[in-house]
Amino acid sequence: MRRALIIAQREYLSFLRTPGFWISLLVMPLVGMVTGLAPQMIARTEPPPTVAILDLTGLGADGPGPWLVRALARPASADAERPSDGPGRRSARDVRRSITVVTAPPAFAAARTPAEAGQAIRAYMAARPLLPDGRPLSGALVIHGDRDQLHLDLWTPRPQVAGWSDALAAPLDDWARRARLAAAGVPPGVADTLDRHLADVRNFSPQAAAGRVSFADKAPVLVAVGLSFLLWALVLTGAGILLNTVIEEKSNRVIEVLLSSASVTEILGGKILGGALLSLTTMSFWGAIGFWLIHRSAPDMLGVVGAALTGHGLVLWFGAFFIVGYLMYASIFAAIGSYCETPREAQTLLGPVMVLLTVPIVFLGATISAPDAPLLKILVWVPFFTPFLMTTRVAAGAPVLELVAALAEMMLMAAFVVWLSGRAFRSGALATEKLDPRRFLAALFRRES
Repeated sequence: MRRALIIAQREYLSFLRTPGFWISLLVMPLVGMVTGLAPQMIARTEPPPTVAILDLTGLGADGPGPWLVRALARPASADAERPSDGPGRRSARDVRRSITVVTAPPAFAAARTPAEAGQAIRAYMAARPLLPDGRPLSGALVIHGDRDQLHLDLWTPRPQVAGWSDALAAPLDDWARRARLAAAGVPPGVADTLDRHLADVRNFSPQAAAGRVSFADKAPVLVAVGLSFLLWALVLTGAGILLNTVIEEKSNRVIEVLLSSASVTEILGGKILGGALLSLTTMSFWGAIGFWLIHRSAPDMLGVVGAALTGHGLVLWFGAFFIVGYLMYASIFAAIGSYCETPREAQTLLGPVMVLLTVPIVFLGATISAPDAPLLKILVWVPFFTPFLMTTRVAAGAPVLELVAALAEMMLMAAFVVWLSGRAFRSGALATEKLDPRRFLAALFRRES
């Protein structure tokens, strides 16, 4: 045991001294922050879009064109009673409020039919001229038809304009609805009431603390999914570092020196323990950064996240599945590394392992909305998927018996994998010839002499 701890200390300190470890430690949170802030950064740096509106309906001041201009100029308070599109999403009326209406250029303002307007706008946008204020024209809107069938032709220099169609069509839908109501003899005041008093959808659940579903009730599953992604990243990086270390030590014949002074169990156990300590260091560092960011941006969320971690014993179950899952995958990576002289050779055996690591990630996103799905209940019993998928079952309130049984099954599988990896490590560490799959399989089940 003492030699295993010495090896673990050596592995841990050797990684801490490498610049690559600290770079990867800092890069991951930085990439996460940039990924989360990138849409806001792009939206802030992009100038407000400019749109010219050409109304060909011939209805004058009461037509859909002037109505749309007033809707785009409406202040935010005017839409306060409208239902929200949900947190974290930019609503259609937010998009509308960012659009600036400009006077239609004379090049196509004189058009009288949709065909003439389209031809003039196409030629105008192909020339890419600037407006009098120096800004480019972001889009041109041609409105034609009548209240029974209103048409909207949106012209943009680039076809990748997202969200404009819905944002601009919604006010025109309001105009068409009011025009039809007015034709049926409904007073305008009634139409205003119909638009103001819309359905207020509220979600309730018997499992919600206050009856009505809030973000605090959804947080446990979201936090569990985040922990699963964290575990996946730690297994991939930590076990990958362990793999490269074993390959390097084998190519330099360092592993032969270690085998002369310690047993296979001590070497393998020390390396896995050192890698686990490295992963825990990474987890603690990332957790501290996440705590600081939440405390600075949304301090009220700290209580919600804390309650999610402690609810149903999520943090304890995650710790148990993390230990067993990391032990299992680290043993596999170490055994693969012992048979390879270069990382290129390791790719031959890493393919099936990477498939095993990819499958749970594919299904992990769906567990947010369906943590009790029958397919998920089946996949969590596959030991290689259990550590990543079972945390969502914990957050969903799975029975304790199910959790204990899954953890016991996973521990048995991990013990078998560790035993098998130990035999492969012993055979591969001293092998000098190229990897032979038949020799590899034979070494796993060969009797000890």
